[in-house]
Amino acid sequence: MAKKPSDVSIVVTVNHVYLPLDEHGNGRADWAEAQVTTRVDKRARLKVPADLARFLSDRDQVEIL
Repeated sequence: MAKKPSDVSIVVTVNHVYLPLDEHGNGRADWAEAQVTTRVDKRARLKVPADLARFLSDRDQVEIL
């Protein structure tokens, strides 16, 4: 998946979070409406939409890289 301009890199800082991932293992742009999520373990690094990164960062679940 080509990196979209609004995608940012994150690292999970808690034991795990459940995120809606695309077929490449990155966060989906339609994350707020997603019905299916995948468990992402601590220290995992992935790309997610900037608004999702901010949401998770505000909850102290990820660090934005």
